[in-house]
Amino acid sequence: MKNGHGTTTGSQRVSGPGENLPGGVSRPSPLRSAGTIAARPAVLRVVIRPARPDDLEEATLVERRVWGRLGASLNELQRRLFALPEAFLLAELLRPGRPQQLVGLTNGILWTRDFPRTYLEYERALPSASHNPRGDVLYLASVGVDHGMRGRGIGLRLLQEAIEVGRRRHLKQVRLIASSRSRPLCERAGLALVRPLPRLFRQHRDLMPQPVLMELPLL
Repeated sequence: MKNGHGTTTGSQRVSGPGENLPGGVSRPSPLRSAGTIAARPAVLRVVIRPARPDDLEEATLVERRVWGRLGASLNELQRRLFALPEAFLLAELLRPGRPQQLVGLTNGILWTRDFPRTYLEYERALPSASHNPRGDVLYLASVGVDHGMRGRGIGLRLLQEAIEVGRRRHLKQVRLIASSRSRPLCERAGLALVRPLPRLFRQHRDLMPQPVLMELPLL
């Protein structure tokens, strides 16, 4: 899994339905005249929902913002959605009076427990090409949250919803590849370290420092 550094060390709170998010909201003046109604701060809400085909162009832009050169193409995301639609989830920001905006995503495919066998199968094969409909492992190929929306619990919610997809399908495991940045987030979601993968993504250490394989048993 490519994980978009879904955790930060800021002091921001986890957002929930109806909870205000900091930033961009002006405070009313303490010297307002009597009877003046103070402006209410904008209420922002993030919902997690399944992706639709018409979401994929915007989802590709999220991939590019989060992952740059490692971001999945539109065609690859189309194939992942077709392969396992229930595991393709989006984080959508809802703002009163403004268009809805995608700020995060996760998607996965099915593997068998003995796959992959080599580093080349991890790194060079497109996830959609390795999808096995008979597999019993949910491999999360990508988890990412826009930089400006991190630290609000969105990455954790995406992971938790994806894990529930695996449980509903009665799969054996959820598996992903984390970096040193995303590993704490994955541990909060219940995944545990299996082994480091020091030979993986050597050309992309700025995006995937210290990659490790992590898993969560579901049965």
